[in-house]
Amino acid sequence: MSTRRQVGLFGGSFNPVHMGHLIMAEHARTQLNLDQVLMAPAANPPHKAGRRMVSVTDRLEMVRLAIAGNDALVASDLDATHSKPSFTWSLLERLRDADPAADLWFIMGGDSLADFHSWARPDRILELARLAVVERPGFTVSVVDGDRLLERVHHVEAPLCAISSTDIRDRIRAQTSVRYLIPEAVRAYIERERLYR
Repeated sequence: MSTRRQVGLFGGSFNPVHMGHLIMAEHARTQLNLDQVLMAPAANPPHKAGRRMVSVTDRLEMVRLAIAGNDALVASDLDATHSKPSFTWSLLERLRDADPAADLWFIMGGDSLADFHSWARPDRILELARLAVVERPGFTVSVVDGDRLLERVHHVEAPLCAISSTDIRDRIRAQTSVRYLIPEAVRAYIERERLYR
């Protein structure tokens, strides 16, 4: 009898994708024995409504460039082609429909777990996937005993990384170096396309 495929979903704005994102994806993949991690830039993240972002096409291309050479990481347009707000529960439902034989994991930072109960339809998210939670600087991953969340959360150990997309955008605007904070191919793409100026 064959075992079910283990698929991780890592959604976010990826504006731009950086080394911290890649560290999270790779450590979740190896520690949870995931067959694949889909990195899916959000077309319309509801928590960033009204904020200026580069196009989802550019963000998807930067993810493709960032993960080139790692066949287990996949740039997914599952959310990029969706016109409605990018809610996690909806994205997981679409992934379940596309790959019903897979066990799903949603990869997130510890800072996101802190306000998980305020997300749209958190119970539906827990029905569809287990949570792979990576600690981030300044946020300790903790779940209240007895909470249904407890049995669905799996901690992923990874080097703590304080890199943020906001800082990278600020550095680019200030014409300060972003080398080694983002993959070189992403840095070259940003420079060539004159993004975040």
